Amino acid sequence: MMKPTVWGLALAATCGVSTAFADIIEGYPDTLVCRIGAERIVGYLHKVNDDGSAIYLTLAQAFATVTPDGVVHRDGADDCDGKTLEELRGKF
Repeated sequence: MMKPTVWGLALAATCGVSTAFADIIEGYPDTLVCRIGAERIVGYLHKVNDDGSAIYLTLAQAFATVTPDGVVHRDGADDCDGKTLEELRGKF
């Protein structure tokens, strides 16, 4: 059986409730949901580097990076690229 927190994240991701979810690592949402073309892609927090930058991955590949100042970078994701994590919280 899934833990409630994982179930909640999965449900929220499939329902498109928000662009950025929860914070297992404080200041970094566990998931980012960005629109690429006609699809919504879910990126999962992979790692946070000592300099504060972060890498988000899909289940298959690199998805987005976050710079130490909290700015998301993902070419082609106009709803996420160049926006801060704080701007993305509660979006959609």
